[in-house]
Amino acid sequence: SSTLKNNLIATNLAQEGIFKVTKGLKLTPTESKFFTHLVQMTQATTHEEKDFHFRQLAAYRPFRKAKELTALQYDCLSHWYYAAILELVRLHDFQENPEWIARRLGGNVTLSEVRRALTDLEQLKFLTRDEGQKIKRSEQTLVTPNEVKSLSVVNFHRQMCDLAKKAVSEMPPDRREFSSITIALSEEGFSKIKAKFQEFKRELDSYLEENQNQKNQVIQINL
Repeated sequence: SSTLKNNLIATNLAQEGIFKVTKGLKLTPTESKFFTHLVQMTQATTHEEKDFHFRQLAAYRPFRKAKELTALQYDCLSHWYYAAILELVRLHDFQENPEWIARRLGGNVTLSEVRRALTDLEQLKFLTRDEGQKIKRSEQTLVTPNEVKSLSVVNFHRQMCDLAKKAVSEMPPDRREFSSITIALSEEGFSKIKAKFQEFKRELDSYLEENQNQKNQVIQINL
């Protein structure tokens, strides 16, 4: 559409300027709305604003049709339970039953959300089926545009923080582990800590993959 063709001018326009552009381009009401959200997302200064306008753009049918994978990738990265379902599939007793999955997710996800997640994950080829039509996890990796990735990753970590806060008060101590350190340090020290966290995460992932028999649970480790 003319909206997409002219997205290069979607920067630094005030509301009056947006109106003049949409009128000058003779955009339809729907195209004008799309263009407005495009401009406002470009100019947004907070995550909440950017996220809101991207969701509005993603709901626009021509955009979703042209950028179907982008919209699905955004959904996948923006919802914590997509990653959890990918890990649930690896359990020896996994059941492709939305009720079973929702129950294993702690009742924090609705049946419709589970069904949509399964459909999206198959469409993104994260989940495939063997000759017997049994669902399994693939080795597919997710590559997303930077803007989508930055918005959705923030959403993901915020949701994980909310779940962690809930776990502090609702889960018994033997089912969780929380600890913290408050310490003064230099910028160099801060960089070294980040590097050590990354190294530890890789080592932990490798250890858990190589030193397990039957997997019977999914946990979340936040660093």
